[in-house]
Amino acid sequence: MRRPDIPVLTTLRFPAAFAIVLYHFLPYTTCPSWVWGGFSEGVSFFYVLSGFILYYNYLDMTDRGFFWVARLSRIWPVHLVTCLMALLLLPWENLLGHASWQITLPANLLLVQAWLPFKGSTLSFNGVSWSLSVEGFFYLCFPWLLGLLKRRRSSFVLAAAFGLGFLIVSLATIFWPANASIVGSFNPACRLFEFVLGMTTCKFWLEGKEQATNVSAWLGYEALVLSMGLVLVVSLPLIIGALGMVNPAVNWLGSTICAFGFAGLIWVLAHQAGPISRMLSQRYLTWLGEISFAVYMCHQIILRRMGVDDLLDPARAWWKFAIYALVTLIASAAIFHLVETPSRHALVSAYKRWSARRNPN
Repeated sequence: MRRPDIPVLTTLRFPAAFAIVLYHFLPYTTCPSWVWGGFSEGVSFFYVLSGFILYYNYLDMTDRGFFWVARLSRIWPVHLVTCLMALLLLPWENLLGHASWQITLPANLLLVQAWLPFKGSTLSFNGVSWSLSVEGFFYLCFPWLLGLLKRRRSSFVLAAAFGLGFLIVSLATIFWPANASIVGSFNPACRLFEFVLGMTTCKFWLEGKEQATNVSAWLGYEALVLSMGLVLVVSLPLIIGALGMVNPAVNWLGSTICAFGFAGLIWVLAHQAGPISRMLSQRYLTWLGEISFAVYMCHQIILRRMGVDDLLDPARAWWKFAIYALVTLIASAAIFHLVETPSRHALVSAYKRWSARRNPN
């Protein structure tokens, strides 16, 4: 039986995607880096949220095949369309990255580019799709992670995921320093902790969920976690830099700290008990959340097509940003309604028909 939607969590996807939009635009302007340096953690938020939502929706999963088809149909059609957009709109020589297209193109189509430990290869073609490669790894592992969380203590699974990520990035920092930051940022095993943290957060939320009666108290909780999340995103890179501790392992730990803040934010707002979460559940806001995946997938292609050479003039930069944001929203809405939604329904329906023929009883 399908669980009821949590609309506020759908809405939260949009500010996370918009943070990435700003993260890719603002470095070319005169905006100081302390403002946008932490906006890349929008990806971390997506991973925590993904773990939470998948645990919530698939806790009683009985058909792994359906799960994998449903998740693949969620990301792969949009990935193919935006990869085609990159091929059509951007110069070929800018798409290949570290290696030749014979390596990077198949890696992108198969969503394994994040396993290539070179920035050029990982970020080739539509650069942001590296995160889908990581997400695909999460989907592959999810049935077994779900079983572990049902059989073992959550702290054990969390500690194992944390230990795996920290071990890999630490070894890379020591023995392969030139590419350690690539490993820590993009390697799927290094990002697994964020996903597992989201799953664990949902487990605790389901076990301890209760009807809230004190609305004013929940307003305070919601305001607190929103403020803390923003402070973490902005301040953590500054603190690490000020302490002179910038290295891949420390950066990985910084993202982990942000992930805990995101988990707290999701846990509180998922109760939908205060006025902020109820306001964020409005239909026009959830629609922005629904198109946020398309926003994330197409925005960098549009920015690279428009060009970034004239953004040092503040007045010109913000006019260009307005056009860039508008074009991105229009393109994202088109991709969501014309590609993402119908292709997802078609692929899931095809799997259901195939499964019914295979198991007529």
